[in-house]
Amino acid sequence: MDLAGREYQTLQTAIAALQATAGLKTVKVDVRPLATNHPNPRADAVLTITLNGHQQLFVAEIKTIDRRLAVAQIRDQLQTLITQRYPGYLPLLITTFATPDLAEECRRLDLPFLDTAGNLYLPTDTFVADIRGKVRPAQPFKDKYRANNPAGLKVVFALLCRPALAGAPYREVAKFAKVALGAIGPVLNDLTQRGYLQNAKTPNGTLLRKKELLNEWVTYYPANLRPTLRPRRYQADRDQLTHIGLEAFGAYWGGEYGAEKLTRYLKAEHFLLYAPGTPPTALMTKARMRLATEGNTEILEMFWHPELIGPPTDIAPPLLVYADLMATTDGRNIEAAKEVYERFLEPIFHQP
Repeated sequence: MDLAGREYQTLQTAIAALQATAGLKTVKVDVRPLATNHPNPRADAVLTITLNGHQQLFVAEIKTIDRRLAVAQIRDQLQTLITQRYPGYLPLLITTFATPDLAEECRRLDLPFLDTAGNLYLPTDTFVADIRGKVRPAQPFKDKYRANNPAGLKVVFALLCRPALAGAPYREVAKFAKVALGAIGPVLNDLTQRGYLQNAKTPNGTLLRKKELLNEWVTYYPANLRPTLRPRRYQADRDQLTHIGLEAFGAYWGGEYGAEKLTRYLKAEHFLLYAPGTPPTALMTKARMRLATEGNTEILEMFWHPELIGPPTDIAPPLLVYADLMATTDGRNIEAAKEVYERFLEPIFHQP
């Protein structure tokens, strides 16, 4: 099976924890890889799990996360694959440790899961195995891929927004990703080793498996990069806020209003702006902003070079708008995210 070492270890440890679970008289797990002819699997393995004589088929994603923000995105990508290739199967998340919040979110969204501590939510045709309260393992696995730390996520974001950077000099990649030059090599080496990049730093540099890389970025952005962007929350007047020309302030719409402007599919209830450095006083005054813990507007620090996305615009790159929406787990936002994905992100997969 073509799994990275830590993914394989997470899978085997989670299976061992399941088989040791009290109350389940017989547990049998058969694991096989996905069909090799599928170009963009968006999952890691197919499992047949037999609990007390009742068999259930699963398509599994192995993710070393412990936050609830990515649950909807994982369920959505697995369900899409099931619809296309594995009718009758259920989605399954396998993770190192499901925090109470993550576990509850999985149950709310009806996403089966296993973790290495023995927590689980597994429905069969006749009963549901639901075990909670197991404590975090003493040595949980941590994702050590350079591409998934904050600097790495900035680099991957730049590559996905501008795939031609795969063959650019390191200095140019650093410019568009707004990271130190020394961060580029380790990230590109990581991507190369995992089959996402070939011929880096040459005219023939090419980004590979873009759909899988995009899904990985969307999963790790809310947990690893977003918290570093100095989030600040305000209450703002909607009419005043939406009539401001953000270009004058070098700021961009993300989230719900970014999607509203991109697709006309959604009427925003919450507002997210990306601004360089400290939010300009003039912008806050025009929008009648005031600090508010539960306010309708959030401002994050912009983390990409303005020239990354071409002509001047007041909308953040569609990839970021999509990630913002998926992180909310709100049903109407997930539907809008699908619209953004189909119209603006799928074309990326066909670019050279």
